[in-house]
Amino acid sequence: MKVFYVSSYGKHHDKGIYIMKFDKETLEMKRIQQIETQDYPSYMICDDHTLYVAYKNANSHSHGGGLGSFSIYKDELILNNNYHSSGRSYTHLCVDQSHRYLFAANYHVGATASYQLENGIITQKICAVHHTGLGPDLLKRQTSPHVHYVGITPDQQFVYAVDLGADKVVMYRYSQGVLLEDPDYTLNIVPGSGPRHMIFSKDGRFAYLVNEIANNIMVFKYLQGHFQLIQAIHCIPRHFKGFSSAAAIRLTQSGNHLFVSNRGHDSIAMYRVNKESGKISLLYMVHTGKEPRDFQILDDQYLIVACQGSNLLQIMTLNEDTEELVLTDSTVEIPAPVCIAFE
Repeated sequence: MKVFYVSSYGKHHDKGIYIMKFDKETLEMKRIQQIETQDYPSYMICDDHTLYVAYKNANSHSHGGGLGSFSIYKDELILNNNYHSSGRSYTHLCVDQSHRYLFAANYHVGATASYQLENGIITQKICAVHHTGLGPDLLKRQTSPHVHYVGITPDQQFVYAVDLGADKVVMYRYSQGVLLEDPDYTLNIVPGSGPRHMIFSKDGRFAYLVNEIANNIMVFKYLQGHFQLIQAIHCIPRHFKGFSSAAAIRLTQSGNHLFVSNRGHDSIAMYRVNKESGKISLLYMVHTGKEPRDFQILDDQYLIVACQGSNLLQIMTLNEDTEELVLTDSTVEIPAPVCIAFE
């Protein structure tokens, strides 16, 4: 049985963190416990037996939003602390190799922030750097900077922040948690793309950026802070006329396949990865429930998909050898699931 965690944007008492179990033999998912939260848990990561949570302010209160930390003990989550941030809402976070610093993406004010950690407890804010810029999106998603993702480059030289509103990836030097933007390494994206998340290949040679507005994936060669675009490929059918918005992007542990979720087209797109060139080729798309905002890959054999618009988790089975991705009938109801995390 695999324990995993789901964050929910459910209404009123339904929002919070759901502790789940997944049986790999029967493909059955079960709810173990719900931890109700004051605000919306927008993103979660597991690091060093700790679950860190980014909160979206639920009521525009000055004491809402911020970050949370839970110790993972067997099937339980034990609250370490919540760190309020004067009403600021976060959408993504990461922790450095030393487990001493947490970096967070603030979508609503367009900033990247850093925090001190001590044994999994968020003790103090170190700094926050505000972005500048905007984009041409007609739906007004780019009227100001919106930092959607924060990560650390594989060479550990930079913290990078993906800014959907300003069409760029900002690169920061960092020391003792202090962030210093290095404009010489800023990656500017085609205006109107709306970059959302960026991940790296296991060997650190390639970066894969999913663009929420343009509904495509950009592939870059990466070396010492520099990016070279080598491919751009769509993630929904070209003939699709409805509204769609790309969401999560993940690689299998093997690095042989890459997946993207599409909200609107409501699908998971599967790509084959050429590990030598870094380029990807579309295999096919599998339809899901409504608004698959997030998914996780377990043991390179299962995809757990969070369908926010269907109030549903779904299970897909994956065979990397035959390149088969199959949607099963295994589901469980969760109110507006938006993120999945496990150790």
